[in-house]
Amino acid sequence: MSSIREWIALVGAWYGTYGYILVFAGALAENTALLGLLMPGGTLAALGALYARAGTLNLAWVIILAWLGTVLGYQVDYLLGRYPLGRLVSHWGDTRLGRRFRLAGRMRLARRVLTKHGGKAILLSHAAGHMRSFVALSAGATHMPYARFLAIELVAALLWNGVFCALGYLLGTELERILALFERVGWISLALLGAGVLLCYIVRARVSTRRSARTRPCTRRLRPVRSEW
Repeated sequence: MSSIREWIALVGAWYGTYGYILVFAGALAENTALLGLLMPGGTLAALGALYARAGTLNLAWVIILAWLGTVLGYQVDYLLGRYPLGRLVSHWGDTRLGRRFRLAGRMRLARRVLTKHGGKAILLSHAAGHMRSFVALSAGATHMPYARFLAIELVAALLWNGVFCALGYLLGTELERILALFERVGWISLALLGAGVLLCYIVRARVSTRRSARTRPCTRRLRPVRSEW
């Protein structure tokens, strides 16, 4: 278990030197459409809060920088959705490919959802993993008023990062107990636990696939009936 403690000490040294940069860059990258697939921004912010508990960083600055990085990342996605993606949708919406994928209808649906539940959608998008960029891109593509989008995002990002960093800060108080738990259960038990979680995920995916496969013949049978009407 000394290796884990050494790893924690090594990460702590990195955060002692580049901690604020890691928090800001991680939050920014996590909340952009492309870099969000590669950067674990929420994890970097939580680690910043954890090391703030250890005295390496200041918790207030960790929350502020994570908040600013998140807001800036959402603005990048909004602008991408409003200009390149919005123009692409408007150009391809009336083409055969656009009608096949129902681009115009999907944009109208996204506009109605954001008009009715804009604040809730943006707030909940922070907890939706890599799907968060879809909300910001849709807000831009549907020309959601920028002032409204920015105002909602400022509040939503502050709430999300405040809660996330608070959890990381509280985790720092239980760090010794967590390490002791690792020492007791060992890596084999953790590997079994991870395998169990992975197995549950695979089973759920197969069940959902079978259900969708069962519903497909029903929709095909109904098509001739609709055509008669």
